[in-house]
Amino acid sequence: MTTFSELITSIVSDLHQVGFTKDADELQHLVDLALDQTLLANTRNEALKQIEMRCHVKWLGDFYLPHLSQKDWWGRLEKLSRSIKKHVQSI
Repeated sequence: MTTFSELITSIVSDLHQVGFTKDADELQHLVDLALDQTLLANTRNEALKQIEMRCHVKWLGDFYLPHLSQKDWWGRLEKLSRSIKKHVQSI
């Protein structure tokens, strides 16, 4: 099973690979916040909420990644969304 960290690293890498650098960097920043144990739970949860919002088909899901089929890309985003829901419970 893919962990939250592995999944997000893969998605950030996919975005960088096709030139969506700004979005990849924003996503990485939010992940860094979400995983930072020294931050308050509210801050970490808000970062996770922001990541989850990006998993929507009208946000990152709207991007074309030539090395992935649309189904595979949306599948990764859906997995990330589900992973975030589990991760929120652990904070």
